[in-house]
Amino acid sequence: MGLRVPDEHATLVDVARPSVTVTILWLTIVAILLGCGVGKERKPPGVPPSPESISREEPGGDASDPHQAALLRLGSEPWGWRNDRQDVFHFPLTDWPHWRRVRFWGLPAFVGFRYGDAHRAIAGLWVRRLRPEDPESLEVCFDRMHAWSQPIASDYQTKLTLGPRSYASWKSKDDVLVQSVDAQVSALFAHRAYRAVVGVSFAWPRVCVLYGYAFRVDGDEKAAERARDRYALEAFSRLTVNDPHRSPDGVQELPVLDFGDDGEVNR
Repeated sequence: MGLRVPDEHATLVDVARPSVTVTILWLTIVAILLGCGVGKERKPPGVPPSPESISREEPGGDASDPHQAALLRLGSEPWGWRNDRQDVFHFPLTDWPHWRRVRFWGLPAFVGFRYGDAHRAIAGLWVRRLRPEDPESLEVCFDRMHAWSQPIASDYQTKLTLGPRSYASWKSKDDVLVQSVDAQVSALFAHRAYRAVVGVSFAWPRVCVLYGYAFRVDGDEKAAERARDRYALEAFSRLTVNDPHRSPDGVQELPVLDFGDDGEVNR
């Protein structure tokens, strides 16, 4: 284990050095794995991050509280868009250069995005065709999509609480149902809360499009709520469909749902 010091010259520090070295090495590895950013200077509280520190990996940059700083950017930066791999949709996002297109494990989305490696916010879009017996209405579309998502949410130990509902105008007046949602995710060693908002509309006849945004609560929940409020008011008139006359190939029908006596979806 390195150079051995002759016994006659050994001191207490020399004898203890191997264990001290191992401890320092272990702490260094832990710091790297936790992303502690050893030696990275932070701005004083209340000071925005320096522009050069803002990145797609950390949109909160070198702010004293990068999570709050990132959500404040979502509430103040201009609108732009990111596309899916097929370029079917142009998906509206504020501070759009700092969102990364991703896949959600176990929750197949047409397209998904995350804001920062720490998932300061997430966004996604799902496309499903109504079944032949379903009436073509926004409420039916939302209820079917919500019921379809219940078993998936249960698998991820996620509790969804529906909040206020409103309508936005996209291609015509009040053609998007906008639903606020609070989500509580309980994993084995972690608990996270999100303030979310989703919209449902018809991009093509009888083809439901549900898309939404979730903003993680970390400490003060006001920043997440302000970001959600902005998206609820502004996002759902901005989605662009590149070919409004033809839906993408392979759009699946919503599955047949079997409800139990308690109103929950049977698996």
